[in-house]
Amino acid sequence: MTRMRVTTPAMLLLLSTFVARPVSATELPLKIIVAAGTHSRVDVPVSISISENTPLPARIRLWELRNGVKVAVPAQRDRGKTAHLWWILTGETPADTQRTYLLEAGAPAAHTAPLIHVRESNDHLEIVRGTARLLRYNTTATPLPPGADPKYKRSGYINPVWTPSGQVVTDRAENYLHQLGVWLAYVGTRFEGRAPNFWDLLNGKATVQYTGTQHKTSGPVFASFTIRQNHIDLGLPKRPKVALQETWRVRAWNVGTEEGYWIYDLETTLRCAGPSPLTVKKHSWGGMAIRGAPQWYGDQCNVLTSEGKTRAQANHSRVRWCDISGATDAVWSGLTTMSHPGNLRHPEPVRVNQTIPYFCFVDAYLGDFTITPAEPLVLKYRFYVHDDKVEASRAERVWRDFAEPPQTTVTKVTPADR
Repeated sequence: MTRMRVTTPAMLLLLSTFVARPVSATELPLKIIVAAGTHSRVDVPVSISISENTPLPARIRLWELRNGVKVAVPAQRDRGKTAHLWWILTGETPADTQRTYLLEAGAPAAHTAPLIHVRESNDHLEIVRGTARLLRYNTTATPLPPGADPKYKRSGYINPVWTPSGQVVTDRAENYLHQLGVWLAYVGTRFEGRAPNFWDLLNGKATVQYTGTQHKTSGPVFASFTIRQNHIDLGLPKRPKVALQETWRVRAWNVGTEEGYWIYDLETTLRCAGPSPLTVKKHSWGGMAIRGAPQWYGDQCNVLTSEGKTRAQANHSRVRWCDISGATDAVWSGLTTMSHPGNLRHPEPVRVNQTIPYFCFVDAYLGDFTITPAEPLVLKYRFYVHDDKVEASRAERVWRDFAEPPQTTVTKVTPADR
C-alpha cells in the first residue's frame, strides 16, 4: 500500500508558468518575457503570480511588444489558491524563441473576441462561448429512463461535452447508468471497516453527490467554476456518512474554437471528511473516467494513446494521454484526456473497454493507495475536445503545453521598453 504524496512547489510550477516572485502593484509598469523553451507553442495559456499583500490595481492593461509596436492583449485575473494574471500566448511561438509584454495600470483596450462565460440554471452549470455550449456540469440528478432503479440517481458529473461544431462526445448510457460522461469514482475501497463502492451505484453501498458551488468566473481568457461534492458511504443503516469531500475546479480556455477544438482543465482534490482514512484497493478500473458518444459503440470507437497503442492494445498500459473518438452522424469527433506529471502514478494506467466507448485512468491497477487526513489526493487533467481525427503530434504538443508550459520572467521596465 502506498501513502499519498503531497504535491510539492516544484510540481505546482508544472501547471502554470514560472515566475520567481509574485508581482505587486507598486512595481508597475513591468516587462514580462515569455520563453517557449525547447518546444514549439500554439495558443497556450501563460500567467504570472500576483502578490496577495499588494494586489494589482482594479484597472490594468497588457500589451505585447512586436517590432516596436504595442498590441493589446486580453488578460484575466484568477483568484484561486494563488492569484494569477492569465493571457494566451497567441498563434505559433517557435521553440527557443521568446515574446515580450508590458503590464501597466490603466483601462484595458476593447476586444472583439467573444467572452467565455459560466451560465447557471437550477440543475446545471454550463460553460459557453458566444452562442456555443462547451460543457455542462450537472448539479442535480438527471432524470432516469422509465423503470430504472432509483439508486442510479447521481449528480456531480460533466455531460454533455460539445465540440466546436456542436457534436456531443460524451454520454450517460442507458445500458450502463453508472457511466456518467466525465466523472470520478472508485470501486474497491475500505473505510472504517466497510467497503463502499462509489462506482457501481446499483449496489447501494455508496454514492457521489454535488453539495455546492464555491466560485465561478467569466472573461476574455477563461471561464471557470469550483464545486464541491461528497463521496458518501451508505453502508450504515439509516446513517449515511461522508467519507471524502471532493473539490472540482473546471476551467475552459478561450482558444481553438475556430480551428475545430477547445481545451478545458479539471483539477480535483479529494480530502478525508473526518479523522478516518480511505484506502483504494487494487482494482482493474475506477478513477477519472470518460464515456464516449453512443454512436461509438462496438467497432465504431477509436482509441489512441501517447505510446501509440490502439484500442486492442491499450488496456492497462501506462499513458500520458488517451484519445477516444468516433463518427457521429458521419462527422468525426473526439476527446483527448491528458494526465499531469504531478498525478499519482503518472504515467497512469488506463482501463480501455473493448466493446463500449469508455476508458478511465486507474491508478489502483498498480496497487492500493490511501488518502489520509494529512495527505489529500490532488489530480489534474487537461481535456482536448476536437472535431475531426486528432494527430498524435498535435495531442503531444497540447500535452507538452500542459505538462511543460512556457517559462515567464518579470523585470522592471526601462526607458527603451516604453
